[in-house]
Amino acid sequence: MNEFSYIVGAGREVEEGLAFWNEKAREYVDTYYEGNEESARGTRFYRGVIKTRTITNSLPEIEEEKIRGVFDDQNLLASLALIQDTSIFVEEELVDCIEIESIVNSPWNLIKYPVPEKRKGAGTAIVEGIIKENRGKGLNRILKLFAVPEEKIFYSDLGFIETNGSGEMILSDEGASMLLNDLDQK
Repeated sequence: MNEFSYIVGAGREVEEGLAFWNEKAREYVDTYYEGNEESARGTRFYRGVIKTRTITNSLPEIEEEKIRGVFDDQNLLASLALIQDTSIFVEEELVDCIEIESIVNSPWNLIKYPVPEKRKGAGTAIVEGIIKENRGKGLNRILKLFAVPEEKIFYSDLGFIETNGSGEMILSDEGASMLLNDLDQK
């Protein structure tokens, strides 16, 4: 299994990582999509490129404490998430939770073609890091996110459960414990 290091906040390394993502995305578009980004439409890679561009453009306005990332064994930014504290109703009770507003992997982890930078497990590593960070603070809270249809299987495999058909998915404290246990056994 690949190793990742978890970080909190946005420093120069995150800004440089996003700049490198944008550079590599352009390279992949030129190499695999004949220089036409629209040719990649409908792929995980394309969705990641758009999401990365949105985050990069918004980075100056994003509060640093909302940013989480993982770096791989090459010291490359492999996955980035934006989180916030929120509350949801669970069985008619308002419960504090952490919302993963956005999560995106590096372009080399999203493109279907083999590239030397590819390292599997970055998306799982960032969810694991968020769980461990909050448990380290003594908080056992539900994680919530909105998944696009193409990513629901990935999140279901991690233990997230769809709540109402809108794409909202939650990972309960019990589900988080099971995920951490499964990852420890790998």
